[in-house]
Amino acid sequence: MPVLQCLKCREKLDCGPERCVCHGCGATWPVRDGIPRFFQVPDHYWGEVGRKEALALLESARRGSWADAVRTHFPENDNMRLGLLDLQRASWAPMLGLGEQATVLDIGSGYGAITHSLSRFAAEVYSVEAIPERIDFTRERLRQERILNVHLVQASATALPLADDSFDLVVVNGVLEWVGEWDLAVDPRTAQINFLKKIRRLLKNDGALLIGIENRFGLDFFLGNRDHSGLPYTSLVPRAVATFMIRHNSQPHYRTQLSSQKQYRTYTYSEGGYRRLLSDAGFAELSSYWADPGYNQPYHLIPLAIPAWVQRHSAELLRHPGPAPRRSWKRTAKRIAMPFSQRFVSDFVLLAAKQLGRNSKLQRWIEECVLESDKTRADRVTSPRSIAWALHTRPFEESSIVRLGDARTGADRAYLKIFTGAQEREIPFDAEVTNRGKVQESLNASAAAFLRVPRSCGTLRIGATNYHLEQASRGTQISTMVRELGYFDNSKRVERDFSQICDRIVELTTELQNVSGVRTIPPAWREIPEILSPDLTRALAERRYFQQTLPESSSTWIQHGDLSVENAHIDQKTGEFEVFDWCDLANGLPPLYDFFQFFHSTGYLARADETVRFASEEDRWIATFKALFLSDSAFGRLTRRLILHACERLHVSPQHVPSLLIEFLIIRSNYYQLRSALQRGLHLRLLDLCITDFERLQLAWE
Repeated sequence: MPVLQCLKCREKLDCGPERCVCHGCGATWPVRDGIPRFFQVPDHYWGEVGRKEALALLESARRGSWADAVRTHFPENDNMRLGLLDLQRASWAPMLGLGEQATVLDIGSGYGAITHSLSRFAAEVYSVEAIPERIDFTRERLRQERILNVHLVQASATALPLADDSFDLVVVNGVLEWVGEWDLAVDPRTAQINFLKKIRRLLKNDGALLIGIENRFGLDFFLGNRDHSGLPYTSLVPRAVATFMIRHNSQPHYRTQLSSQKQYRTYTYSEGGYRRLLSDAGFAELSSYWADPGYNQPYHLIPLAIPAWVQRHSAELLRHPGPAPRRSWKRTAKRIAMPFSQRFVSDFVLLAAKQLGRNSKLQRWIEECVLESDKTRADRVTSPRSIAWALHTRPFEESSIVRLGDARTGADRAYLKIFTGAQEREIPFDAEVTNRGKVQESLNASAAAFLRVPRSCGTLRIGATNYHLEQASRGTQISTMVRELGYFDNSKRVERDFSQICDRIVELTTELQNVSGVRTIPPAWREIPEILSPDLTRALAERRYFQQTLPESSSTWIQHGDLSVENAHIDQKTGEFEVFDWCDLANGLPPLYDFFQFFHSTGYLARADETVRFASEEDRWIATFKALFLSDSAFGRLTRRLILHACERLHVSPQHVPSLLIEFLIIRSNYYQLRSALQRGLHLRLLDLCITDFERLQLAWE
């Protein structure tokens, strides 16, 4: 470990298999299990779980699989389970532009999820953790994963045995707020500044610091969530009042023993407060992001420099179909507060640069590609530095979507698709690029004036990460349009919009039949899931479009495969319809497959159901299915009328629609078998519903 240095005289250390020795002052520290142990306080423990449970987790990991140990010890939806297993804890890593020879430091690395993730992006990772149970667990997970580029160091965050000018990136995730408890010699803010100054010295000149931390004035704290003090509301009140609250509280802390002084020392700040704190520590630049749902689950990173993007994401969270009522006083209050949402986001990811003008190979490539593509646009950017990004991903995904836009205006410029994972699992990423090219070629050769696919702007590979840039779609994303509260109340507008959209889907379906070289879905996708009961299986077999074998009379189509309101834009002035996310393009699908998926994805509810709190997300989507395909709701009637019109144009017999709907659900349930237990369960329930109400389903489509 060439960057280790003595804590006493700052000379370089000589580390062997049993101890680290300073030849300058003669100080020594033990090495155990290959880990230098600079922090040795046997009675000290800090953690989200008790020490006994942490030891049990470690022993379980040593006896078998570390991942299975986590799954055994924590329930499926537990934050600890997600936090230990999910490599998207470092979702931001691909956007930092680390070079293949980069050296990274993870301070307060816990059970190693961020360290594990960072090992994919850097040549060397130093992982520092004070608590032995946690760093020993990290050692075991790295050993089992055969990760060899990580150096583990047991040390305190406030006494780092590391040389200056050594790191391209330092990560401080969930650590800065605790520094005031670990350094009692000065006031908490000064302790934090001293800590940040030390990190700045550790960074190379073009290095950066990434911080994951809470907003002092986050909405969750106003709703009574516990602060780091162990009490609610202490982050919101003046520091002296918070100290008074702590001193008059007799309950033990939920994580650790606070200082004997019983002061409020776990300081957090607003975004502006962090900006001043980092400036006082000598950092030259700061980019701030809203981390949603939190900095430990940074599945959405929205730049605070673009308030319109923050408000847009807040609106998307409110509109997204879920169990909560669409119409309630709480949602009304959130809509009223939306213009102020930037101030009250719960968590931040902060990226601070040591010097002005930090640049990377990735950033330069993005700027060049976006500026080149903007030459054909009237609203081009005027400065490369004005390009901002917002990242979106999901738990355990190996891919992310990054929205690139003009930081001054908020206008979309391009979308960056990122894949980080094993090379053999790049097939969906490569397939999306290939499929889109085939569709583009077919559209160019046709007279389809109103159909578009995003234009590719270039591909870049850095280490194990692939970046694909494509031009931003124009028009309105249909999900934004249809999920606006009250949209379906205006029947004339809805009919006008969906008549136009359905015409485009008919045209797209027709054009796709001319695309050559499209893969065929696996035959297993057309099989009735074995998990269903024998009675239901027999009933499905009698009513499906594809019988035991595929007769010549049962046609199959090439279709998008996942056409949804999220995957399409429409320009309502010109009628242009742009479709993206082409990785599921396939042959062998039943007629109308894309139509069923598109209408169900709207999340439509009858007006009476908009005040209902559903028991689960599944129940909510079942209500959508009933409203569209099994009820006499206004939009249900329009859906049937438009699909029957599509049948006429595409030469599909209307009497086959109920059976085709069953085929759609069979394929979707098999499609989701390895992708989403929730979606698979939903589609299996919908199959049962269709058979139970098959007569009503037939009547609805007569």
